[in-house]
Amino acid sequence: MLETNTKKLALKCLALILLILALLLFTKDSTKALLAHSQVSEKLPTVSIAPQDDAPLRIINTFMESEPGILRLRIMAQNQSSKRIRAYAIVAHGGSSSQIDFVNLTSPNAIFQPTQIKTLDIGYSENALPESVTLSVDFVEFDDSGTWGTDSHNSRDMLAGQRDGAKAERKRLRELLKSKGTSVVLEAIREELPDNPEVGMTNKHSEKWREGYRNGIGSIRHRLRQNLQTSDPARIELELARPFDLSEEQPK
Repeated sequence: MLETNTKKLALKCLALILLILALLLFTKDSTKALLAHSQVSEKLPTVSIAPQDDAPLRIINTFMESEPGILRLRIMAQNQSSKRIRAYAIVAHGGSSSQIDFVNLTSPNAIFQPTQIKTLDIGYSENALPESVTLSVDFVEFDDSGTWGTDSHNSRDMLAGQRDGAKAERKRLRELLKSKGTSVVLEAIREELPDNPEVGMTNKHSEKWREGYRNGIGSIRHRLRQNLQTSDPARIELELARPFDLSEEQPK
């Protein structure tokens, strides 16, 4: 009986020791995580907003969110114009470099309505945080095709390139569908994008237009891969007939 009780006591002591060791390890890891988070917090960049007296898209607040290996600058922006916004670019000037949040809102549900507030974000690596960031709205395109902004990052050319690339790719795929059938179209949309698509590419276009052109081709292929669950030619033709973005629809 004594021997049995002694064994039970020994097992309880061993379990207690293992529990203490586990708690010590957990505490150590938690402390490291907290210290790491604290170190990131200590070197967060200061954020300021450039003057925006007449900006139709106004930055109203900012805050930081940290994730493992990355820091996100969250930007609350409001459409303070009377028009709907279908594309915009916000620039984060930080140190010797800048990041741009350029967005073409391609679907009706995504359009920026008057007075609407949205939260946008720009990501930074924890190893490449600037000391300070100045935010500015660089470009806005309304749903009546009007634009606003200094457009220092040439977003107009980016948009034009996207739309031309999407138009050219839809035309190419329609011709493939008509001449070679659905299997060739389905194979074509799975191909990798060429570095320099030849269709529509001439020396008169800027680098931003060329980048947008490739993006437009990629967007059409991606959309077809996502939406086509059949090899029905009528379904493929229907998908190819869908507008690429809101510039192909009439303002409401």
